[in-house]
Amino acid sequence: MRAFGVGIGTPFRVFIRDRAMKKILWIVGRIPSPLFSGDALYSAGILTALSRTGQTEVTVVGCRREDAPVDDRLLRLPGTVFPEAPWPRRLGIRSLLTSSPRDAYCLAPPSIGTTLAELLNQRWDWIVFDHARSGALLPMVLKQRKRASICYLAHNAEGKIRPAIANDFTNPLRRAIMRWDAEKYRRLEQRIVDAADSILCITDADAAYFAQPGKTTFVVPPIYLGAAAPSDRIESTRPKSILLLGSFEWVAKQRNLEHIIGTLLPPLKRQNVTLDVVGNVPEDIKARYAHERPHLVFHGPVADLANVLARSRAGLVAETLGGGFKLKLLDYAFARLPIFGLRAAVDGTTADEQSAMYLADTMDDLAKTIVDGIDDLAGLNRNQTKLFELMSNRFGLEQGTRRLHDILVERAGAAP
Repeated sequence: MRAFGVGIGTPFRVFIRDRAMKKILWIVGRIPSPLFSGDALYSAGILTALSRTGQTEVTVVGCRREDAPVDDRLLRLPGTVFPEAPWPRRLGIRSLLTSSPRDAYCLAPPSIGTTLAELLNQRWDWIVFDHARSGALLPMVLKQRKRASICYLAHNAEGKIRPAIANDFTNPLRRAIMRWDAEKYRRLEQRIVDAADSILCITDADAAYFAQPGKTTFVVPPIYLGAAAPSDRIESTRPKSILLLGSFEWVAKQRNLEHIIGTLLPPLKRQNVTLDVVGNVPEDIKARYAHERPHLVFHGPVADLANVLARSRAGLVAETLGGGFKLKLLDYAFARLPIFGLRAAVDGTTADEQSAMYLADTMDDLAKTIVDGIDDLAGLNRNQTKLFELMSNRFGLEQGTRRLHDILVERAGAAP
């Protein structure tokens, strides 16, 4: 088994290293690289926080997201290794003949099984299933776990959100296929929850969804890994631009994007407000809306967001499908951008944090909220300042490191 890289350098030891190192086997469907999507950013934040404790040895097993090397920022994490990750080549349609949902089937190729079987010969304190889509490997783990405790890192309440996504499709055949896949996701998620000794999730709502007698559930908010913008003011010279960050490869996110454009863009155009979309967008969707330039601009993935953030007046969070905490909230807040959004789309934020956002209950009301607020520079600056302070206190790396230390280092994994 060849490793891509071993974390090097001296870990930032927030805690005194007076206990034995915890060995953690981290099973993730997709390696969290590149750091462009919300699920990748959440996993990368958790792994980064663990590495900072100085008390963990983490081995991360999963497939590549794309046919490219793992991000150097992950490879440099102290005490963290990434055995060689394959590029999954399974045909998703074959999952229809199995009990696994499409994602889980595609992300458990034989090469991953071989690597995992070898690693399970070792002794582990914790075995973590990162996202439900990693659960196809659960039967192998349960047979060979020895005395390891199992932790489930839940990104979403899959059994709740996926049926809603399936029901949004109007094509009967597509809807039936999506419903069957959603049901398989629900069953897989439940099997992982049943096997888990501890469950980590992002929001209080998800914690309530997963709560079961005898299960220990922890809320672990996302951890922001980027740099905070220096104090700045939004001036009248800044373009009237609303920024939408995201990765639009998942069908639910494509549906969200189409809904946002269809409902918000017409009133924004009338007020000469531009919608800037940053992230992977399928070519057919970009072609369909090409005539909307310059009021709708697709920028694709942007390695350095500083420039596009600096020329935006606000960030947008308006998803109606998919559920869960939106990591783009942190990008906006730490860049000192005000946030316009749907109230239902900012799940996982507090009442205080929401008081510093511009929120509406419907897409039509949101359009009016944007039009009414985009030129209120005093209000935009007041809200961005308050939101930055609130988010900094809850989603910083130091806070996340302490949470993970208490959950996976202080608490017992396998017996010695």
